[in-house]
Amino acid sequence: MTSENDLFNDDVHKIDNRMIKNSEGIAPIYKTQIKDMTEGLKNEQLQMTKERSIENCDSENQEEYCLIHSNLKEKKDPESDSVVIEDQSAKLLYKVSDRPALQSTLFFAFQNTLLALPWNLTLVILVAEVTCARDDDELKARLLSTTILLSGLTTFVQVTFGVRMPVYQGPTTSYIIPLLAITNLEEWKCNSDHNSFLNNTGVNQSFAYFNNTKEHIRETIIYPRFTILSGSLIAAGCIHAFLGLTGMVGFLMRFIGPITVIPTILLIALAVFKIMANFCAIHWGISSMSVIISLITSLYLAGWRMPLPFWTSDRGFHIVRYPLQQVLSMLIAILVGWSIAAIFTSAGVLSNDKTQKEYEARTDARSHVIETTPWFYLPHPGQFGGIGFNSGIFVAYLTATFTSVVDSIADYYACAKMSHIPPPPVHAVNRGISVEGIMCAVSGIFGTGHGTTTFGSHIGCIGITRVASRFVYQVFALMLIVCAIVGKFAAVFITIPYPVLGGVQVLGFGMFIGLIMSNVQYIDINSSRNLSIIGIAIMIGLMIPFWASNNVASIKTGIQELDEFLEMVLSNPNLSGGFTACFLDNTVPGTLKERGLVGWATGGIEEECGEPMGETEDSAEVYEIPAITRLLERISFTRFIPFSPTFRRQKQQ
Repeated sequence: MTSENDLFNDDVHKIDNRMIKNSEGIAPIYKTQIKDMTEGLKNEQLQMTKERSIENCDSENQEEYCLIHSNLKEKKDPESDSVVIEDQSAKLLYKVSDRPALQSTLFFAFQNTLLALPWNLTLVILVAEVTCARDDDELKARLLSTTILLSGLTTFVQVTFGVRMPVYQGPTTSYIIPLLAITNLEEWKCNSDHNSFLNNTGVNQSFAYFNNTKEHIRETIIYPRFTILSGSLIAAGCIHAFLGLTGMVGFLMRFIGPITVIPTILLIALAVFKIMANFCAIHWGISSMSVIISLITSLYLAGWRMPLPFWTSDRGFHIVRYPLQQVLSMLIAILVGWSIAAIFTSAGVLSNDKTQKEYEARTDARSHVIETTPWFYLPHPGQFGGIGFNSGIFVAYLTATFTSVVDSIADYYACAKMSHIPPPPVHAVNRGISVEGIMCAVSGIFGTGHGTTTFGSHIGCIGITRVASRFVYQVFALMLIVCAIVGKFAAVFITIPYPVLGGVQVLGFGMFIGLIMSNVQYIDINSSRNLSIIGIAIMIGLMIPFWASNNVASIKTGIQELDEFLEMVLSNPNLSGGFTACFLDNTVPGTLKERGLVGWATGGIEEECGEPMGETEDSAEVYEIPAITRLLERISFTRFIPFSPTFRRQKQQ
């Protein structure tokens, strides 16, 4: 049955549309009167909703309490000196400049920590695949600690001194997934005996022999690969930082748009399915259950708000409604899949023969890592070897750098819109890109093998929680640093069975591919030009690496170093596809609107578009660095420094 409120709402909507439609061609003064009448009807509807909210309250409840929980708030209009009812459902609970209470800060920071951990573990798995360290669990525990530490440090620096928005800087697959393609090359293939040595060692062999052989594999196979990755990442990170420090980001954005980004990153994502399939194939039952749980919590229960006990000083313990199952869907799926694997292990369903693939699904397959890993471990430079360089790896990282810059800038503007603050000024964007580049170089020094970038999933979390506090993200970064230093914490996550990880990442990488495809909203999808360029780029990005991996002997220039360089470049799918898309997009005639550059969230272009970012709750001062800004205002030449808070300020005044 239709309620009175629904009928009233329909009437207001119909009257609103009719008035707007009929107001075309009318004098402005009458348009103002029509707008006032429409706003009056909407305010009357909110007043009726308020009265019903109060009537439905218990007698012991106060009117203010009912208004808060019905998302309505009384507000005085300064112009008419009257009280109006305002819908607060779209308002933030905590603005960027707010500092929530301690218990609320810790809760929201801990939530972000749990959301970040699965992706950190995923990157460690991918790096281990490239470096032939898949079964070296002790090394992976140290690598996970290092990855979490760099994520925490980069996030804290970015939020405090960089773009100064509530953004999480996590490990990005853009740097490491392209390298999976080169593992098909002969010199980068992992010997199956070496890759599974730790799991297949016989019990009759002495511990000294086992330990010496393990160290020998690290010194001769694993560490040399880390050395090459480290130096190449440092070089790519320096170029990344150079783009921000010199303000060349805006120049770069003139040539790289959504038509370039879509096939480039899509080809990166498509390269990971082989690894996920290998993990799931260990035990399809456990991996399928992980997939089902992640789908239920993230999609089927997306609109449900879970009742949770909460405590505040003014109300004590009470129940709040919050979509926790959606925010922590991946972590819940890991815990459920992990529990199922533990039950199967205890019941003897899974084989305890180390030579069987099914053994890797047991929860005790890598339990020794927890015992051997120290309680506290401080990651340090040089822990995985020295610093080397490889031109082919560098080109792969450089391609990832350009796509990471474009992706991060788009995330900055998305975060500003989600946080209800003005669009980031040029100096904030330049500073954010600079911080990302510098910390990518630092990641290379520490030997992680991958860079960091802004994570869109945490921006979406702001929309769910309505918490955009910068202080919360600073505490969140400190939590990550603490987790990284506690060595046992990382070791526990390393023991997660592979089928569980494979199943969970079906959702993770599925969402990643979906986010990539969402960039088509900026381009003219009906344009045959755009569709042809994207299709051709994807086809070439698949064809050339396939040919290169099967015809290595055909690449002979007479110079061994050049042959190796060409083999790696041609085996990189996102480089082939991305270059093709970028070249065609900039040479085939097309308007800016058709190419998606109007409205594309990059530096300077949104100003030409003139599209509003929505209602703001904080001013542009959130991008300032208070103490440093006051100091720089006294130095006139700082207005010429692209990353300075005073950049172009005097010129604009």
